[in-house]
Formats: sequence, C-alpha cells, structure tokens
Amino acid sequence: MKHHTSDSSQSQGACTEAPSGVVSRESLYELVWAQPMLKVAARFGVSSSYMARICTLLDVPRPKRGYWAKLAVGKVAPKPSLPDARPGDELVWARGEAHGEFRRPLPRPPSGKPKRRVISSKPNLAEHPLVVGAKAIFEGGRTAYGVGYLKPTKKLLVDLVVTKTGLTKALPFANKLFLALEEEGHRVVIAPHGERLMRRDFDEREVPRKGRSHRDQWSPGRCTVVYIGTVAIGLTIFEMSEEVEVRYVNGDYVRLSEYVPPKRGRHMSDPGWTSKQDLPSGRLCLQAYSPYWRAEWSKQWRETRDRDITGLIPAIVKELRQSAPEVARLAAE
Repeated sequence: MKHHTSDSSQSQGACTEAPSGVVSRESLYELVWAQPMLKVAARFGVSSSYMARICTLLDVPRPKRGYWAKLAVGKVAPKPSLPDARPGDELVWARGEAHGEFRRPLPRPPSGKPKRRVISSKPNLAEHPLVVGAKAIFEGGRTAYGVGYLKPTKKLLVDLVVTKTGLTKALPFANKLFLALEEEGHRVVIAPHGERLMRRDFDEREVPRKGRSHRDQWSPGRCTVVYIGTVAIGLTIFEMSEEVEVRYVNGDYVRLSEYVPPKRGRHMSDPGWTSKQDLPSGRLCLQAYSPYWRAEWSKQWRETRDRDITGLIPAIVKELRQSAPEVARLAAE
C-alpha cells in the first residue's frame, strides 16, 4: 500500500479524508465564509455560539461581528486564509454519534532540525498549558485505596500517576520537559480526538516482578503526546513503588519504619498486622511509548536515590527525536 505523505503541517490537513457526517476544518472554513453563523449552526442542529467554539477548536477563522451587514452594502472586508494545521490539531468535527475517525497520512519524522521556538523570555518562569491548573484538579480528586495515588475526576488531563507528595515533584518535571520539547519545535498536547491514539500500560514497581502490580490507578481519557514531525510519542509520568514492610492500621498501610505502636494498657489493643506491600517511593519514571495500534515501542527513564530525573531532560529530548523514525516505521508497518 502506498501513501503520499509529507512532514509539513500543511499536508497534514490537505491529505485528510473525512467520512460522511464529519466536517473537516477546510469544509467548515468554506461554510462560515459563505453564509452567516446562524445558518451554518442550523445546518448541524447546534447554536451559533456552539458553532463558534467549534471554529476555535479547529483553528478556523470566522467573520467578525457586522461582516455580513457590510458585505450587503458592498463593503467587502478581506478574507483571512485558513492557517496550516499543526501536528496535534483537531482536523475534523462530528456532531453527536457521528463517527469522528478518518484517514490520516502516515506519521513522518522531521526531515531536518525543527526551528527552535522560544515560549517565554524567561523560560524558568513559564508554565506549559498542560500544567496550568493541574495541581488543584489532581488534589481535588480522591486517592486510591490504601496507597495514596491521586485519582482526579477530570479525564482530559496531563498523564501523571502520582501521590500528593509525588505531585509536587512531577508537575515541575513535566513543565520543564514539555517546555524543553516545545523549544526544540516539538509540540506537546493531549492527543486529538480523531487520531485514536492509545495509552500504553506500565508496571509502576521500581523492581518489576511476577504478579500483578497495583491496579487502582487513574488513567486519562486521552494520551499526552509529543509530536516529533508528525510522529506522536506518548508520555506518561508516574511515581514508582517499592516493596517495603508495612503495618496495616485503620485501613491504611504504614511503613514499619514509621509505625508507632499504641501505648500498652488494660483495654488497649492493636488489631493490625505486618506484611509486605508496594508503596509509592517518591521517585519518578517517565515512560515514552508508541500510541499507534500494534506498533510496539517504549522506553523509560527512571529516577534513583542518587540521580534526579530533571537532570535527564536534555538526554530525553535528544533520544525522543532520535526514536521518531523507528516509531514511524513501526506505525507504517
């Protein structure tokens, strides 16, 4: 099977084919400049304000207020061109139960070194959009039974699997990693709805072994991905667990090294028991993976007691770029 592809963002939009019941950003652009938004919205059975939000989602410019009145009296305002779609942009929209998946060109790594993009004149003070507001959402959810991994109620959120303590380290690391990737020209986003990219599972245990790992974990509705050219690579940051001796006390596992037994007395008893459990270690791991169906590829960078994971960011960025051709080859196969 032959596919004509290009690593330019413009070809990503031009080579798409939308199925019946789905409107592409190119078609929507033509519609909103051919008739007023009220008529376009009525065509899809939604409100004009909702249709305007769809235009924003697909990065489709629309006429400003008063455009049609001016056009009626011969005052024609210039029509802006449709911006090129970037890797990771939503390219189509489907209302209700319409199937939003469509054929995309095969992913391709960049042919040359991408242009560096400076996000802020003070990068150390900048916050990546995926990190902004995430702390409150994670802390506002519940925690996994017995071990403390956070389980926010929101699903479209940066892919972190951590405890409240681990969150204070994971968010700054994610922010620095995402900004470093963006500065190299690699966009980091939540995967577009239409691409059907899949999150890869992982074993959170620092020393993997036989048997099931801890399963009571939160997972996002869509992957967090970085686009190297048009190749998507999934990113999951999780807090590793370690096997330790614990005491079960009032529904929680307490490390035996931190356990304080109750004072002895005539009517005092300690109904708990001692065992070994996997508890969060406070150390992070980044898993990068192929989110394409049956294209198996993954790599991990693990923090140790002697090595902070933030110091690995330059090497991570370099290795992700070098891995893009391999992920693209696997996806093509």
